[in-house]
Amino acid sequence: MMTNNVEPLMIGNQQRSPEKNMNLLLSKLKGIIVPEPNKYYTFIYKAKTPRIQYDQHPCILCGQVLQWGFTGYNIHWEEVRRYTWGEVISNVFELNEEEFQSMQNYQTARMRSS
Repeated sequence: MMTNNVEPLMIGNQQRSPEKNMNLLLSKLKGIIVPEPNKYYTFIYKAKTPRIQYDQHPCILCGQVLQWGFTGYNIHWEEVRRYTWGEVISNVFELNEEEFQSMQNYQTARMRSS
């Protein structure tokens, strides 16, 4: 049976800031270096492209892993986005399928403008 590290954090998550929720979440997950396609991840990101909106706390289903970075379906944007290695400012944290489903109701989205 897989452990769901997100579920215990759900209590009170609507009242906490996305930053606090993200810090709590990352303290419970295992960090990795390079994501793998068809697996779930979350991380902290800072876009380099000027004048765009981006999600600083993406939660993704990884698509392709490329030399410049990776693609992923972001549940906060509900679309595929690109993430370059130099702008990933935390470890990449893997989520199991149950944790990824729980993330649908866990407030971590932090929309920013570059």
